[in-house]
Amino acid sequence: MNPGAFEVFRIGSGTEAGAVISNSSAMQISTVFACVKVLAETVSSLPLRLYRVTAGGRTPETSHPLSRLLTLAPNEEQSSLTLIETFVTHLCLTGNAYVFIERDSSGKPVGLWNLQPQLTEPSRKPDNTLYYRTSDGEAAGQSRVIAAEDMLHFRLMTWNGILGLSPILQCKRSLGLSIAAEQYASRFFSNGAVPMMALSTEQKVDPLTKQKMRTDWETLQTRSNQHRIAILDNGLKAERFGITNEEAQFLESRAFTRADVAGIFRVPAHMIGELGKMTNSNTEQMNLQFITQTISPLLARIEAEIALKLLMPKPGQAAVFQIGFDTAELIRGDFLTQMQGCAIGRQGGWLTGNDCRRIQGLHEAGPELDVYSNPVNMENSLELLKQGKPPQQGQVPDA
Repeated sequence: MNPGAFEVFRIGSGTEAGAVISNSSAMQISTVFACVKVLAETVSSLPLRLYRVTAGGRTPETSHPLSRLLTLAPNEEQSSLTLIETFVTHLCLTGNAYVFIERDSSGKPVGLWNLQPQLTEPSRKPDNTLYYRTSDGEAAGQSRVIAAEDMLHFRLMTWNGILGLSPILQCKRSLGLSIAAEQYASRFFSNGAVPMMALSTEQKVDPLTKQKMRTDWETLQTRSNQHRIAILDNGLKAERFGITNEEAQFLESRAFTRADVAGIFRVPAHMIGELGKMTNSNTEQMNLQFITQTISPLLARIEAEIALKLLMPKPGQAAVFQIGFDTAELIRGDFLTQMQGCAIGRQGGWLTGNDCRRIQGLHEAGPELDVYSNPVNMENSLELLKQGKPPQQGQVPDA
């Protein structure tokens, strides 16, 4: 790792637009905050399950101590939702997220703790062994060393396979432009010196008369008196000044900036409140793309790191447990679509009645709904050949 680059990002990095980009300043951009919030809340809301691998597939495992750490309470201060939401936020902003694995005297995991990514960094010993140094939770100027096997290190795409690239640092120009545009818009509207309305005349008007004309106009034509008929004498003319948001291209530039920032995080525009180009036909497709192209890669990174550090079997042993997020809620459609899918599964013979009830989140019924059906119009062709030549259409079979 290059310590210099880490320090530059820690204190903030300047851009050509004049804005300094850091974690805190980036989160003040409404689009960045919305994107990170969508990703963190989506991932943390998905159930994280521990499965036991058997010859017949995999079944949920709830009695294992790891199940409680991963799905209920990783430590005495947090729920699993808070733990996951926190490290996904770190991951989206810095490209790296660190979770310390607390172990008992026998080496079994007994706690999982988030660490601040700004205070934690990977390093290598002279023998090339990877370890982590963190000052999170330590006194000023102090740090502690954590072995690689005791650290869950979630990372985004990386140059060296160890330290993930920060989306904020890599895209600092786009984010700096967004901050600069918002700052300019704020100054424009707060310091604008162009009046909205002017009364003009070719005659010379003394200061006292000007003040009286202004007061009379504001009294008769503003607040509850708006849109009243105005009567102008002495050759007065009313002229409208000012500049609209469209003329200043603020709305267009902000829409472009929101789409640009949302593209960094691969979050659909409609999920952050940009509904200008949304239709009923493309919303469902964009939601599906969000699952397959944004959420699924993120889940795969998390699952792979947990499996590597917490579930890796000993050499020569087969994997006994697997970890996985349950994405059923994300891909669940409307009620009619769900019913149609279950009906197809039941008629095709690969779903039982209880399977369909579980899909719908209902409790199982009696054992009579655990029976698979066998569609007679989809009988095995080899069985038909064993029984002899089937009768042709319209032919009455022999008795």
